[in-house]
Amino acid sequence: MRQEQNNDTTKDSSYDGILKYTGIFGGVQGLASLITLLKVGIVSKLLGPIGVGMVDVYNRSIELVKKTTDLGISYSAVQSISEQRHTATLPSSDAVTYAVKVVRSWSLWLAVVGTMLFFILSPLLSRWSFDGDEHYVNMFRLLSMAVGCSSLMGGELAVLKGARMLNRVAWFQLLSAVVMLVAVVPYYYFWGLEGIIPGLLLTAITLLALACFHSFQVFPYRVALFSKRIISDGVYIIRQGFNYTLAGFLNSGAYYLVSIYVLNQADAADVGCYSYGTLLISYLSMLVFAALDSDFFPRLSAINKQTSRSNVLVNTQVEMLMVLITPLIICFAVCLPLAPRLLFGESFMPLVDMSQWAVVGLFFKAMMLPPAYLSLSKGESLTFLLQEVLSYSFMATAMILGFRYGGMSGLGIGILLSGMFDCLSVWAISLLRYSFRYSLRVVRLFITQLPLLVAMLITVRLCSGINYILLGTLITLLSTAYSLRFLQRHTNLVHRITSKLKLTH
Repeated sequence: MRQEQNNDTTKDSSYDGILKYTGIFGGVQGLASLITLLKVGIVSKLLGPIGVGMVDVYNRSIELVKKTTDLGISYSAVQSISEQRHTATLPSSDAVTYAVKVVRSWSLWLAVVGTMLFFILSPLLSRWSFDGDEHYVNMFRLLSMAVGCSSLMGGELAVLKGARMLNRVAWFQLLSAVVMLVAVVPYYYFWGLEGIIPGLLLTAITLLALACFHSFQVFPYRVALFSKRIISDGVYIIRQGFNYTLAGFLNSGAYYLVSIYVLNQADAADVGCYSYGTLLISYLSMLVFAALDSDFFPRLSAINKQTSRSNVLVNTQVEMLMVLITPLIICFAVCLPLAPRLLFGESFMPLVDMSQWAVVGLFFKAMMLPPAYLSLSKGESLTFLLQEVLSYSFMATAMILGFRYGGMSGLGIGILLSGMFDCLSVWAISLLRYSFRYSLRVVRLFITQLPLLVAMLITVRLCSGINYILLGTLITLLSTAYSLRFLQRHTNLVHRITSKLKLTH
């Protein structure tokens, strides 16, 4: 009995740990998202849906080439530098400094390759992006510099993350949002659509300068581009990152394909609505999922050879994510019709239909993401790649078919279906490969919260006026009450809040 009590105590304390780090990283991401959302609102009013759609197509093109040519160094470099730091006595020891030098040398070479490739592919990108129109070739050529800047920035952020300078990473996220707001808006205000290319270039250069400002203070910039030893030692990092590169290519390629299909079948205005709808949902997800990379993944990696402990940790993380995200999903969907009017303008109202369906996919993402990290924690990159291939293949197919037969609502349904598919496929792979099973508590949460999400969808799709407000509020309160009850039973959050309230009186 005493052993069972100890286990329960340990598990309950992990709930508090998850809640703590979710609050820290989610808070930083939330503040940065609010600033970025302010910029998005201003830009949408200055450029309109067509301009926003063009910005999205340009950004997707940059991201596609960048993720193809950086060979996953922004991921694998973190592990390489972290390993050296773990065995070193000081963060700036010779071994760590050398690892940083290897990463920066390879990052510079890959940035040059990415810039040149984007410049060469500009005619093709123009035709693919704008339905055979080659009038945008010079625009894409100018943007080739943004690919190089983005690759270099990824390398510098990998240096900071690998050296565990997470406070600097957090400051970068906040300051980058502020700088982008201040730097980009004037271009769009004075030049409109003609300011898009200068605005994107200025953004890329500014973000690189900001990343360098933080990383150079810890590690002065040194590279050795023609050193045989540097090139040889960097091959290991590149080999590790190869499957990340393929996964990144699939990610960017799937979203790029959807954007181009929507643009060719409809117009840039629909791409703009799709872009801003997914943007709003991504900001919501950051509030809850931001701590997975920084907190959950390292803890899971430390016990990756202990199957039972890994399963307990994954299930605990799933439970907390489900409890935290469900009330946010319901509140978001109910209040969503206000967002376009307040932030973007009436022309962006079509994003409401898409987003109210798509946001429910976050519920299944909360169940999918923690077990998806099992393959990464064990270093099984092929299993990780298999998960990504299945995910993005189904996602692109579902979204394209959804838009073809259902317009913006169908696009949202496609995103929801892809979230459900991801949950099932990752669970099946994790069960067969790692003997992972969802706990009874996860199943109970699923059975309890899913009907509330279904009720929310029925309300937002079929009700209006006072019925919409009353039913939407009721469902939100029910979900929130259930989540607070869970937190009261398994964490000290409610107790800490009530204690502080008593002290203030």
